[in-house]
Amino acid sequence: MSQPYGQQPGDFNQGYGSMPAAPPEYSSGPVTRPGTVTTAAVLSFVQAGLTLICSVILMIGLGALAGAMDDESIGGIDVNEGALAGLWILSIVGLIGAGLLIWGGVKALSGTAGQILVIAAALQIVLCVIWLAAFQGGLVAILLAVMPIITLVMSLGGPAKQFEASRKGRA
Repeated sequence: MSQPYGQQPGDFNQGYGSMPAAPPEYSSGPVTRPGTVTTAAVLSFVQAGLTLICSVILMIGLGALAGAMDDESIGGIDVNEGALAGLWILSIVGLIGAGLLIWGGVKALSGTAGQILVIAAALQIVLCVIWLAAFQGGLVAILLAVMPIITLVMSLGGPAKQFEASRKGRA
């Protein structure tokens, strides 16, 4: 059987160069940052800001309260020093959690977050649960728990894991 236009049968790549590169979705190269990662990072920044504001206001109030205390009472009202110590601990943990949220958000945007953002969001959820348990409700604690839950879900999702895995080779 003859070949049309005088072509010779033989090697497929003879004279044609190499095979084209695989499409980006099948290559092992870096994946573009998904919207869920950006959203999780932005929510972590917003949560960090709100936590910082609440923690600083609480610390200012506790400092004023400690300065006004005389012999374990303020204006004749007894003050539970154990509760005050617990509030100081919660405010310090809130500051640490806000720092972790900022750090985790920045690392998430670069694709190298690891478990930092997950730990920070989980710490914020635990803080909100403690506030709920301490004050038997509290709309503020419930509202402040929403963003870390969304951040946690988004940072544990498939697109976030794929984005992070694609960046491990470059880091």
